[in-house]
Amino acid sequence: MRVAARRLLSTAALATALVAGTGTAQAVDIGAVTDTYLFDTSLSRFEQIRADRPYAAKLDWSSDTCSWSPDKPLGFDFSPACHRHDFGYRNYKRQDRFTSTNRKRIDDNFYRDLKTICHGDWRCNGTAWTYYQAVRRFGGS
Repeated sequence: MRVAARRLLSTAALATALVAGTGTAQAVDIGAVTDTYLFDTSLSRFEQIRADRPYAAKLDWSSDTCSWSPDKPLGFDFSPACHRHDFGYRNYKRQDRFTSTNRKRIDDNFYRDLKTICHGDWRCNGTAWTYYQAVRRFGGS
């Protein structure tokens, strides 16, 4: 319930920021935008947004995809999950919000994204767990 309320408030804040005011520049809460893209947007929608690179001056959209791991293990394309994971790390660091708690949230989201890509395939889920363990151990450095 708490997660749903947080998501609703985040989405409402973003929507308000996007439509507030006509003809005047409005300040955008880039942290809220980051959180919405990271935690409240479907992975497929995130990839569409990423292609447009909104707020390019304020958000880091760069990615090395899955770093030193294969992007398509067992034929499953983990690239979108890796893009969003990189987005989370890079922007939380840029926004001085990269704490151990937030890193865990970003990593847990990465694991959920990987499992979404796996569609229940047990081999893929096992590989997703390995990728998750790798980011927990080596990510963020």
